[in-house]
Amino acid sequence: MDKLLKVVLVSLGLFVGGCNANETFVDTLKPEFETMSFNVVQKQLVIEHELPNYVQNLLSSWFDQRIKVDGFDGDMNFIVTDFNQKISSIDNGKRVDISLSFKVLLNIPSLSQTKLIEGSISSYGTLTGNFSLNEFDTIIQNAQVDLIIRLSKDLKSKI
Repeated sequence: MDKLLKVVLVSLGLFVGGCNANETFVDTLKPEFETMSFNVVQKQLVIEHELPNYVQNLLSSWFDQRIKVDGFDGDMNFIVTDFNQKISSIDNGKRVDISLSFKVLLNIPSLSQTKLIEGSISSYGTLTGNFSLNEFDTIIQNAQVDLIIRLSKDLKSKI
């Protein structure tokens, strides 16, 4: 009887410990954004579509810290014209697809020059098998970080 009690207690302990494991197996992506300069005096971020808070914070951080102005005249408007995030079911898992469209309007009055840069970027993430909601949230955030990294690289390639 004493052995049976020990087996039941050990089994119960392993079961409860297994159910309460909070360790995530999905690593968080660290944002590494490109730095770029524009030959203008002012910059402005305009968001025409509602963004998730995390994307808005990433975008604002990138814009404030990595978009530099070094001119004597003119302004730059970075406009988010569209944003979509879709979560779908796949075989034995979930997928998140994210896309963002933007345009940059550079206006330099002293040179009577206006330049328009447009672009669209997308990213996705998938998770299959047994996973927690926290792990899927991490996949969503990683796709959002990757989206802003791609935005940064795409814009830098166009200037």
